[in-house]
Amino acid sequence: MAQLTRAGSGELAYNAGNICNHYYTLDFLQHRVPELEAKFEHHVAKKKIKHVDVASGDLVIPTKPNGIKLERFVFDVFPHVERMAVLEVARDDQFSPLKNAPGSGVDCPETARRDLLAQCVRFAEAAGATVQGSESEPAFEISPLVSYGGEGLEALRGKTLAGDQFITDIESVQTV
Repeated sequence: MAQLTRAGSGELAYNAGNICNHYYTLDFLQHRVPELEAKFEHHVAKKKIKHVDVASGDLVIPTKPNGIKLERFVFDVFPHVERMAVLEVARDDQFSPLKNAPGSGVDCPETARRDLLAQCVRFAEAAGATVQGSESEPAFEISPLVSYGGEGLEALRGKTLAGDQFITDIESVQTV
């Protein structure tokens, strides 16, 4: 289902996610949610649940789901709010999840770092710089004190940037 694409365009049919940045009024949370909560259905999540083998006393760490967890989500209240707004952003620039252990290869510290460095490369290239290095190994990081969203990098136009640097000052950028 996650890879289902739209006919013709090839775009993902389900291409949106929710990073759970929700803002509710205190009044809504204190007065409205308690009366709604009992009406919400549980979501079933299949989980790998550690447990102790009662015969041996050993901790068992399963490799595949062995249990069910019943969950409720904060977004279950969406249909019950008076006003709601959704902000759609470019995933490449605004979201790189960090929810797995180092070395797992997906949504882990290494992929979050890779995505951040790739964003810095895009910012520099959009400002007119050439970046030394490959796309698979971004060359450098731009401090958010220098540029938060790619702004203020005009001084990089026409320069070829050296790899492996942390840009903390636009005037001290290392070039090739």
